[in-house]
Order: sequence, then structure tokens, then C-alpha cells
Amino acid sequence: MSNNVQSKLVVAGFAIFAMVFGSSNIVFPLIVGKNFANHWFIATIGWLITAVLIHFVGDYSAILYNADNKKFMKPLGKYITFCIMLCIMMLVGPFGGIARNVNVSFDCIKTAFPAVNSDIFKITYCIALVILAWNPGKLVDLIGRVFTPLKFGGVIGIIILALYLKDPNMPAISVNKSATEAFLTSLNLGYQTMDMLTAFMAMSVIYGYIKNALPSDQQENNNVLIQSSVKSFFIAGTVISIVYLGLIYLGAQYSPVLGNTPDAALFPEIAKLAMGPSAAWFVAIVIAVCCLATSIALTSIFADYLYKDIFLEKVNHKVLIVATGISTYVMSLLGFSKICQILGMVLSYLYPFLIVFVIVRIVQYYNNKRHRTDTLKEQ
Repeated sequence: MSNNVQSKLVVAGFAIFAMVFGSSNIVFPLIVGKNFANHWFIATIGWLITAVLIHFVGDYSAILYNADNKKFMKPLGKYITFCIMLCIMMLVGPFGGIARNVNVSFDCIKTAFPAVNSDIFKITYCIALVILAWNPGKLVDLIGRVFTPLKFGGVIGIIILALYLKDPNMPAISVNKSATEAFLTSLNLGYQTMDMLTAFMAMSVIYGYIKNALPSDQQENNNVLIQSSVKSFFIAGTVISIVYLGLIYLGAQYSPVLGNTPDAALFPEIAKLAMGPSAAWFVAIVIAVCCLATSIALTSIFADYLYKDIFLEKVNHKVLIVATGISTYVMSLLGFSKICQILGMVLSYLYPFLIVFVIVRIVQYYNNKRHRTDTLKEQ
């Protein structure tokens, strides 16, 4: 592959990271570290299984079927496929994931700027979403080249500084929970990132970007497309895993002094403890950027879903982007905890089913491929 193609695969990998790494991806690992500080490594393994491994198994299965959700879910039938996709889009979109991002951004900004008004912030955030999602054709480049360096560099920088500047007189870790509890709870909490669901939404964008990055004579070669996609997945998975490991360890190290700190404010609180009150504004901006980048991608993809699958291209796409922004604002009024509670109930049923279905579809793909190969050999 040429250097230009390789660089675009790297951009795609970082774009995947930026698309999925939002509010829950920052808050939940810190919660894991805080609650299971004495078994943070075991908890990390459980977390990585559901938050990273299963996520990229979902990505991989989507690519096998050309990132075509209808093709992927064909065995379920037209009506069940429609209901499941609508549910996924609503959960990850304005009625779940995007609204949760708005609330985490607000909670973090409020930590640094207490005078900020909730309604004004949320309305401004949603307007920014609409503006930045207005041109979906440049989405991957915008997120991969602009937002990812800010997100990755900012989060990793804060983690390193907070660990380096940790008060040596901080009380010892005293969380008395079993390793089994740490593993199982982290395994379960990893579902709530909803990253595998995001894969069903975002893979069409990533797939199209990777396909266009390849030479014209290779764009219809499915094996090359799969191999190229896996390279981008590996980059994204490595970056995400490094950040998760850092966040969980950070939460564990600061667990003795976090006390009753609200979940959404854990990251800025740790930064304040390590670097002083003046660090809160920087952390708040980093988290807001993380949430905004993910929200832009999900807003564009949700509007595109409405345009193609619900309204059959009979309603202006721009109108649907605006409608998505308005819906996000309305749902964000419920607050972070209430949104997480609703999502948790739905995901406890939906996620296990989708995991089994994804594995079945991967097996079916390779069985069919082997059958076609055997048939060609016989001929």
C-alpha cells in the first residue's frame, strides 16, 4: 500500500477512537478504578472484554457485510431488523448517548465555571452539534485529524500529570471488594459505553472512507477492504485500550480522596486535587471536546438514518440534523444519572442478544465463504 493509503487508514483508526470515545468512556473507567482500586488490574481485564474486544468484534462483523445493516441483519427479517435498528439508533443517538454527552460536558464545565447556566450551555452545545454535523462528507477527516489529537493528547496528558503530581501523603487504598466482584461488575459496566451499538451506526461512514482511500482497482476487492479495515481497528483498539488502562489506574490511585464526588465530575476533581483549582478549566474543555466529537458523529449518522430509512429521502437532510439537535436538548434535561438508568435497563436485554447474533453472523460469513470456495474447486 502507498504511504497515502496508510496515512488514511491511520486517520480512520483515530476517527473510530474519536467517534466512540465520549462521556461514558471517560466516566465509567474512573468509576471502575475508584470502586475496585484494590483489584484495578482484574477490573481492567473485565472492562476491556466488553468495552474493547466486543466492540471491535462488532466492527469486524459489520465490515464483513460491507457495513450494510440490512444485509447484516437479514436473517432476522425486515420488521425485526427495522425495530432493532430503530432502538439502537435512539439509544446511541439523541435519546441516549448524545444526550448523556451533553450532561457530562455540562457537569465538567460547571466544575470549572460554577456560574454557567444549564439551559444556555445545553442549547449552545446542541447548536454547535448541528453546525458541525452540517457537512457529513468531511466528517471522518474533521474528527480524525482535528478532534482526535485534542482528545487523545488531552486525556493522556492529564492522566500522566495527575499520576506524577499525586500527593505522596494520600491515604492508602482501602476498598474491600473481591476480585470476582471487580471483574464481573466491570464486565457488565463495559456494556454501557454502547460502543458496539455505535459500531452499527458509524461503520458505514468508516467503511466508505476506507474504501475511497484505496486505489480504484482495489475498491471492490472485499479481502483488501477487510484487511485495511482491520488495520484501522487495530490502531483504534490500541489507542482506546491505552486510555482505558490509564483512566482505571488513575481512578484507583485517587479512590481514597474521591469520597462522594459525583460520577460525572470525577475527572476534573482528580485534576483539581493533583494540579490545583486552575486545572479544572483545562480538564473541562478536554472532556467537552471528547463528548462533542462523538456527538457530532452520532448526530450526523442518526440524521442520515432518519433520512434514508425512516423518511425515505423525502425530508430534507438538513432539517433532520436540526431535529436531532432539538431532540438531544430535550432528552438532556433528564440529567446524566436518569439517562444512564434508562439505558442500563434496555441494554441488559439488547446487548447479550446482539453479541450472540454478531458471533453467529461471523460464523455464517466464513461458512458461506468456505462453501463458495469448495464449489469453485469442484467446478
